[in-house]
Amino acid sequence: MKFLILFLCISSFQLSANVYSQIAKVSLEVKNASLEQVIQLLEKESGYIFLYEDAQIEQVQDLELNFKDEDLKVVLDECLQNSGLTYKLMNHTIVISRKNINDQVRMTPTKLLLQGIVKDADGHVLPGVAVVLKETTLGVATDVEGRFTIELPKADSIVLVFSFVGMQTKEVKWRGEKELNVVLEEAIAEMDEVVITGYFQRKKDSYTGAATTFSGEKLREISTGNILSALSTIDPSFKLMEDITAGSDPNHIPEFQIHGSGNLKSDYENSPNMPTFILDGFEVSAEKIFDLDPNRVSSITVLKDAAATAIYGSRAANGVVVVETKAPEMGELRVSYHFSGDFNFADLSDYNLMNASEKLEYEQLAGLYSHPNIGMKEELQEAYNERLKLVQQGVNTDWMKKPIHALGFSHKHSLLLEGGDARLRYGLDLNYQNKTGIMKGSGRQNIGIGIKLQYRYKNLRFMNNLTYDHVKQKDSPYGTFSDYTYMNPYLYPYDENGHIKQVLKIGDGEEYALNPLYNASLGTKFETTYQNFIDNFSVEWDVLEGLKLKAAVSLNKKMTVEDRFLPAGHNSFYEKDLKGSYEKKVTDDFSYDANVMAAYTKEVNRHLFNATFVWNIKETKNDLFTTTAYNFPNDKMDHIGMGVEYQDGDKPSGDYEVSRLMGVVGNFNYGYDNRYLVDFSVRSDGSSVYGSSKRWGTFGSVGVAWNLHHEKWLAENPYVNELKIRGSWGTTGGQNFYPFQAMMMYSYKESAIDGLTYDDYIGALLKAFGNPDLKWQQTEKLNVGVDFTLLNSRLSGYFNIYKDVSKSVLIDVLLAPSVGFASYKDNLGEIENKGLELNLRGVLLKDADRRMQWDVFFNIVKNKNRLMKLNDALAAYNKSQDDEMNGEIEEGKTRAPMVRYQEGKSINMIWANESIGIDPNTGEEVFIALNGDKVNKWSTDNYKPLGCSDPKFEGNFGTMFMYKGFQLNAYFRYSYGADVYNQTLVDKVENVDPKENADRRVLYDRWKTPGDVAKFKAISNTEATMPTSRFIEQENYITLSSLNLSYQFDAGRLRHYGIERLKLSLIGNDVFRASTVKMERGTSYPFARNYSVALQVTF
Repeated sequence: MKFLILFLCISSFQLSANVYSQIAKVSLEVKNASLEQVIQLLEKESGYIFLYEDAQIEQVQDLELNFKDEDLKVVLDECLQNSGLTYKLMNHTIVISRKNINDQVRMTPTKLLLQGIVKDADGHVLPGVAVVLKETTLGVATDVEGRFTIELPKADSIVLVFSFVGMQTKEVKWRGEKELNVVLEEAIAEMDEVVITGYFQRKKDSYTGAATTFSGEKLREISTGNILSALSTIDPSFKLMEDITAGSDPNHIPEFQIHGSGNLKSDYENSPNMPTFILDGFEVSAEKIFDLDPNRVSSITVLKDAAATAIYGSRAANGVVVVETKAPEMGELRVSYHFSGDFNFADLSDYNLMNASEKLEYEQLAGLYSHPNIGMKEELQEAYNERLKLVQQGVNTDWMKKPIHALGFSHKHSLLLEGGDARLRYGLDLNYQNKTGIMKGSGRQNIGIGIKLQYRYKNLRFMNNLTYDHVKQKDSPYGTFSDYTYMNPYLYPYDENGHIKQVLKIGDGEEYALNPLYNASLGTKFETTYQNFIDNFSVEWDVLEGLKLKAAVSLNKKMTVEDRFLPAGHNSFYEKDLKGSYEKKVTDDFSYDANVMAAYTKEVNRHLFNATFVWNIKETKNDLFTTTAYNFPNDKMDHIGMGVEYQDGDKPSGDYEVSRLMGVVGNFNYGYDNRYLVDFSVRSDGSSVYGSSKRWGTFGSVGVAWNLHHEKWLAENPYVNELKIRGSWGTTGGQNFYPFQAMMMYSYKESAIDGLTYDDYIGALLKAFGNPDLKWQQTEKLNVGVDFTLLNSRLSGYFNIYKDVSKSVLIDVLLAPSVGFASYKDNLGEIENKGLELNLRGVLLKDADRRMQWDVFFNIVKNKNRLMKLNDALAAYNKSQDDEMNGEIEEGKTRAPMVRYQEGKSINMIWANESIGIDPNTGEEVFIALNGDKVNKWSTDNYKPLGCSDPKFEGNFGTMFMYKGFQLNAYFRYSYGADVYNQTLVDKVENVDPKENADRRVLYDRWKTPGDVAKFKAISNTEATMPTSRFIEQENYITLSSLNLSYQFDAGRLRHYGIERLKLSLIGNDVFRASTVKMERGTSYPFARNYSVALQVTF
């Protein structure tokens, strides 16, 4: 299969390279046509822009042409034969003019001759720039040196329009200069002027929805890693939910949210608050976007309110993220190569563990070496002396550094070949990434191939995008990082020969510790590999002016194999009967997604109409097979077939799921004089995942906007460039959950152990209780916002106020044990998220002549979450949580706060007993009961919400400074007012097992004798610490998320070496973090700081 893909890529490239080095071919048949009529046909057929003076071409009439697939040059030569006219081709622009134009100008006293030069902001000349007299077709194009000469008629006012692909169009009023020096700026901001929804795109000026768009170039300035992390750095409404357990694990797919949590996490297997991701018009998984090569990305648009998201109906409750990849550019073959090398350092600054001498002191204070029995006391004292001897000999093992790289290196390569003409374009991209995790043996390897073809035939356009991705992820054989943080530093992991020991013992005692390093010396295997084929094909038909039909289909095939092998010698099987295990999972996923769209645009005088209709179908199939074998003869036999048996009662298992969706979408947009705008959207979805009586759901929205800057009384105001007021209301749905929750489910088994066989017949066991009335979850979205650009574009931004109410939220309804099921699903919950977001960007300095610019930006988001309705199901859930909290707990162990719900409170509240601290007289904790009394016993009866993990506000700020080829970007992230439960103080300070290492604070601020005022209980107190307000802390933090210094080399000098662009960047991510809470982060996998060197070159 790999050979076939490579062959197709090479064949496609060879075909394209041979064809597209030529000018476009056209087919045309006319009789008695004027040159102007022929030019109009050629513009539509070839895609080229024609510049000419009407008076010059009027004389060319009665043309009779008949060409089929002929070069455009041949057609033009025939048209202009014996006409006295000539043409020049410059950058897809064709300029028609008289021969010997300079002589003609000198003979024409009524016209003036103007010369000039056009450059970019870096001072490089721009050949092929279209220079047109405004409101006419008179124009020329700049030559290879960026110069132009144009005839100007005598007039009271003359305005020239300069336009070039990739640059902002500029109008220049001629004031009698003999020569013009014009500077064009890159169209970086133009990406912000277009909203891409996945189905259609609209000019931001005529759009009523709340959406933000960022170019791929902007995102790559922030990070060379995944684009989603970069997006969260510049758009605070798109929030990366930090996982303090997973840290920087390269194989962990983080969770993201837009406008808070609208679902209850206990309801779903998947992430219930994750937004929907659209890639090139089709829904994909978050993992697909996570693994996407950033260099393929053209833009990302975040759709937030109902007017923006309602077109996705049942999939839009959590917001929608639309990713567009680059389309092949026209022209001769262009080759672009990107390289980035990443250097990773583990961030262990949040750990403060004891050294060997401190740990031994703590053990003595904890009473490990004292005993009332004299004989036992002597043995314990001997054990202490042996440990003390090791400490005095200098044994002080830094266990945390054993499983991590001192310096991790990753590298990424991306190669793009593209070209073509107006008829056929091609693109071939190859990418490879080898990402090394900070823990030894972990990493993620990506190999990707993509082929894009676009073919235009008259008013038809065919597009095909084929991608293949091969991803191999490896988890560290060293296990969980926390295993090393608990190891005692006076233990040495190696024997006298330098070999890793499995069992670590001191002296002849019975106590021992298993060495976590030993597992890494075995042939363990923790690998997951997937192959993903995606083919997107579409046909567009320009039926007539303003009317377009489009049909598109996406085929998505993903095959995943997961292998987890633990050899017989693994610590997990130490002193156990079973020796070794091999778990294998094979998943085969397939989906198709198809839609047919009709779009109509019509402008009548001051009225603009846009109408879009879409019919969409989608089917997803998931086939999972899993099995686990046990007892392997030796560590070298690492194939699942070498396993001797299954565990008692176990056998191979699997799941097969099919879900289907069909939807119909209608969107209507009306604008009057580009001042008053109205949007209507409606979508009706039918899905197999809901109850048989609730298959269909209808969602809709209405949006309005007012462009004040187009009003006459504000249009001439020099301080207001853009000012739009907008608002929207509508409903969307959510379906991020297991497909068959509405159905009665059965499992069939053949095991006699299960008691489900009778007379050799297979029995069926009712596995899950269905609910035929389970219906669509709906979210009402209300948004009011303002977009503005002020002070000659020196200050810009937007402001949104929103309110999202999730209704019919799916909740587990608990049942009595006699029913035989723990719960079933029903629509009972109601959750509200409301808040605001403000984004500001200011240009402090802008000097085009000196090629200098200094920008700053600041944004802030505030979201308040509230459970609006508490029903019996949630009350029963709270009781079950309380029962579990009141259950038996081992001595020395702890309980973390558990999720509970209360009407009117956030679903992210931290529940605990209110505490006034440690009693100085007794050393016991004193609590405050709900009635205000002081009590000495913890109880769920006194449980109440004492903190909330939602921040009061959060956001980003930063700056960009550019001088000539240099550019410096800094992005900071901040959060204020969020509460956290500092579990480190519980597990590593107060309730520590003295036999394990702990935080240094375990030695200090402990109650010892009556009268001591201390924060923590006595070291000798091994009673379990339950959730208490003593450990709820407010966390305020600031992080330097990204620091980027880049230099773009002078294009003029590069041309001598055949290079179009060369850029070098140095990027740092997560450079530093300052927090008010001292808590261990990255407990399963450490966090890391990342520094990158990136090179971009285009030939």
